[in-house]
Amino acid sequence: MTAMRTFVAPIAALCASALVGCSGGDSATDAADAAAAGTTVATSTVEPTTTTPAVESATPPAPGAQVSGESTATSPRRTPEEVSDLFPWNQPRPSPESGTVDPALFQTAPGLTNFTTPSGNVQCGIWAGGSPAGQVGCQAVTSVQPVDGPMCTNAPNDKYAVRVDDAGSHHLCTTQGIYTSPAPRVLEYGEVLSTSGVVCSSDVDFGVTCWGTAGAFMFARDWNETF
Repeated sequence: MTAMRTFVAPIAALCASALVGCSGGDSATDAADAAAAGTTVATSTVEPTTTTPAVESATPPAPGAQVSGESTATSPRRTPEEVSDLFPWNQPRPSPESGTVDPALFQTAPGLTNFTTPSGNVQCGIWAGGSPAGQVGCQAVTSVQPVDGPMCTNAPNDKYAVRVDDAGSHHLCTTQGIYTSPAPRVLEYGEVLSTSGVVCSSDVDFGVTCWGTAGAFMFARDWNETF
């Protein structure tokens, strides 16, 4: 009988070892259970698997292709080179027939024509036969000091202005609305007004350019030139 009990014990230990190996517990628990059964359980360390995300190859856009998020809007303004080539003083004086609008639409009083720029920054007046204020003149809500002329503050009573009279073209500061009108018509960009010996054009880059019989000027928020 003693010999049989001795033989059964190893078998029980082997069964315990097999049960421990199939357990869902962690390795520390398995080792403790195996020690209690008198057996040794071999453990192994499993390295975690690292998955590298797939990276799309960056292919540069073809020349001239639109890039996502990039605006395709183009500015209507000219390049600096184009502007310098087209300065009004580099161009011949327009003929009276160069007008593209009906001057009667801009008349605000007998013998007086007024207009404003699309931005409303510059207003101008043209007098048939001339006046104490000149043949043609403009004033601005905001402009800049000319190279050879007075400095104005752009305050309501100290506005930059420019005019052409019988003696030529002149810069001045005005304390009142000499060249303004309560409801002037807009001379759109690209339009030309010709009346009473005066030709005025409206341009997105040059602002207002007016040629009188004795001189001319280019006037805008960033321009204040006579020639």
